[in-house]
Amino acid sequence: MTLQLQIQSSESAIQWLDRNLDGLEIPATDRIRLSAGCLDVALEHQKAIVLLVANALAGSAAALLRIEFEAYVRGIWLLYSATESELLAFKNDKLKKTFQKLLDDLETHDAFTDGVLSKIKSESWGAMNSFTHSGMMQVVRRLNSEEVIPTYTDAEMIDALNSANSLGFLAAIAISGMAGNEGLAQRILDRERELFAN
Repeated sequence: MTLQLQIQSSESAIQWLDRNLDGLEIPATDRIRLSAGCLDVALEHQKAIVLLVANALAGSAAALLRIEFEAYVRGIWLLYSATESELLAFKNDKLKKTFQKLLDDLETHDAFTDGVLSKIKSESWGAMNSFTHSGMMQVVRRLNSEEVIPTYTDAEMIDALNSANSLGFLAAIAISGMAGNEGLAQRILDRERELFAN
């Protein structure tokens, strides 16, 4: 798939998610509202990454991948793992847990014992940090022999879009689960499989 087709496919997927999540009702508990807020941020970052790639702003798109991943993990951690005192600490912006500890807590929950989130972190965290914090992986893609300009490859941007879309679909599945709409969760999963089958 070309980068332009991947952008179009990503835009279509986002529009589909928006239509299907719009108006979904979730319980108004602190746990669910806080979790949904984080997951909504993850969905917004997905949209921003697609928009940035479509406008040839690859460095900013790459920088947002870590932030989208963190928003998703925080959202599902709040939903499945946070204690009442941790929810209160989060509400007061005083939660003192490392990201790895959030993953460790979360991966004791049945839905996450396969360790896939820790695997993503172990395989990608260094690169995500480098892109987010203007490290060498970000900077080297702006240096060539004649000038300082972005030189990200189409394949790198397709990978970024795929990562952003995967996290967006996971966030949408979690939100539909909060609403108790398992049928929607399955449709979202089916739509994700369709997106990645192409």
